[in-house]
Amino acid sequence: MNVAPHRRAPKARGLKYLIAAAAVTVAFTQAPLVAAATRDDAIGSLDQYNSVKARTLASTHHAQLVTLYDGIYHCLPWVDVRKGGIGFRKPKWAQEDERYLATWIVIDQKDDGRFGTFPRERRASAMFSRYGVELLRRMVALQGVAGDPAVQGYGVVLSWTKPGSDKPGAQPVNESLVFWVDKSVAQGFLARRVSSNELTTRARHTYFDGIEEHGRLPLEVWDDNFTRTFQIKDYQLAKGVSC
Repeated sequence: MNVAPHRRAPKARGLKYLIAAAAVTVAFTQAPLVAAATRDDAIGSLDQYNSVKARTLASTHHAQLVTLYDGIYHCLPWVDVRKGGIGFRKPKWAQEDERYLATWIVIDQKDDGRFGTFPRERRASAMFSRYGVELLRRMVALQGVAGDPAVQGYGVVLSWTKPGSDKPGAQPVNESLVFWVDKSVAQGFLARRVSSNELTTRARHTYFDGIEEHGRLPLEVWDDNFTRTFQIKDYQLAKGVSC
C-alpha cells in the first residue's frame, strides 16, 4: 500500500492548542510513536462478523470504509486507527442485530501536567469535542452508509494515555470513551438541528479509566476546529488525497 507519511510532527513538543470553550489552554506533546494499523488490519475481513447482516454491510460498503480509513490516516495528526477499529459493530447492549458504523482511534499524545488536573469528565469532553465530532463528521459524510436503513447509527471509541500512568516505573494505561448514537441524531447535530446537549443526552456513552468502566459522564461538546485547521510544516498530501 503506497501512502504518504502519517501526519505527525517529530519536533512538535511544546505545541500549545487552545480549547476555547473550556477556557483553558491544553498543551499536548507527542507520545512515543507506535505503528498504525494498516488499512487492511483496521478494516479486517468479512469472517470477523458473526451475522449475515454485518457481512453484507461490510461487503457493500467496503469502498467507503477504505475512504474513511484513508481520510483519518492522511488528515488527522497524532491519531492511529486501532487494529479492527473500523467496521459495523453491534453494541453490547443491543437486543437485536443492530449495526453501527464504528471507528476506534488511539490518540498519540502526552500532556504537560495541566490536562491531568482536569476531572475525567472534562478530559473526555475535550477529547470528544476535538476528535469524536470529527469522526462523526467523516462517517456521516459517507452517503452510502448514511442512506442504508440497515445501519442504525455511528460509534466512536477514543483512547488516550491516562495522565500520570506513563511516569517512570508505572504501567501506562489508556482512558477510553465509547459513544454510540443513532444516525438521525448524529446527522441532525452536524446539520445544527440537534443541540450538543441533545446529542449527548440521546447517545449511549461510557467511560473506562483503563481498568474499570464508570458509565456515563456529564459530557460537554464545544466547537474545536483543530483537526480541520492545524497544518504540519512541510507535510505534503499524497497525489489525489484531499482533507
